[in-house]
Amino acid sequence: MPSSHNINLECRLSVALDGELGDADKAEIEALLAENGQQARDIQENLRNANAFGISAFDEVLREPVPLTLVRTIKTATPPRKAVRLPQPQRPSLEFKPTRRHVIVGCLAVALFAGGIGFMIGSRPQMQTFAELAMPVTSGWLEDIATHHRVFSRQTDHLVEVSASDSPHLVDWLMATTGVSFRVPNLATDKLEFLGGRLFSAAGKPVGQLVYRDEDGSIISICFARNLVGNDQNMAEQIRDDIGLIAWHRDQTDYVVTGASSNANLDDIAAKVAGQI
Repeated sequence: MPSSHNINLECRLSVALDGELGDADKAEIEALLAENGQQARDIQENLRNANAFGISAFDEVLREPVPLTLVRTIKTATPPRKAVRLPQPQRPSLEFKPTRRHVIVGCLAVALFAGGIGFMIGSRPQMQTFAELAMPVTSGWLEDIATHHRVFSRQTDHLVEVSASDSPHLVDWLMATTGVSFRVPNLATDKLEFLGGRLFSAAGKPVGQLVYRDEDGSIISICFARNLVGNDQNMAEQIRDDIGLIAWHRDQTDYVVTGASSNANLDDIAAKVAGQI
């Protein structure tokens, strides 16, 4: 168990590391370093490494993708009513001036708290991100589709291989290549413009894709292939970073509607697609 002398030294060195000391306190810390020699330098180095590790670990947490359902809940939530501030009785102002003892006690509490957080972060090597938790075992084709959507949706002149003006040829071509019989859904009531279609590969199988564009210029697509996942007919919402996917299986065919993960209407569009395609 660390002695009170070491704890006191760690607290002072932690405050110094945060740059919160005045000139007099800095001089005292330098004297402590000189007095305690290698022990103080080792403690200072451990505190510096712990601080760097904590920052890095929290950066990793912040980079984890946000669940699609949470994004939509936030976007569609009704703004709260503006609160009315009631008049408050005047209270005498209190001024708190911490003493050195308060600083040392507070520093000790922060050090113990930070150590607990560091232990919890360092002991969770098996924890998964939201995206990994949402990823089924048979998700290879969804990964391919998300990657494909992220690349092609940024195109301007080459969004589709066959344009909407040649829809009969597009339907015959994709049916013959994928083996999927389908109709082009009419999504005009959702203010989606049908642009055409294209063909690509996912999980080693040909995938047909119908491409739409909304009023904001964002791309929404419908992908379909035969027997890539299984027989689950329920719609499953998933997220791959900034791409939202809603997938389902029907009549030996797998379907997925893709778009921006922030699109709150993606599930409604998928339901209409399922009823028309």
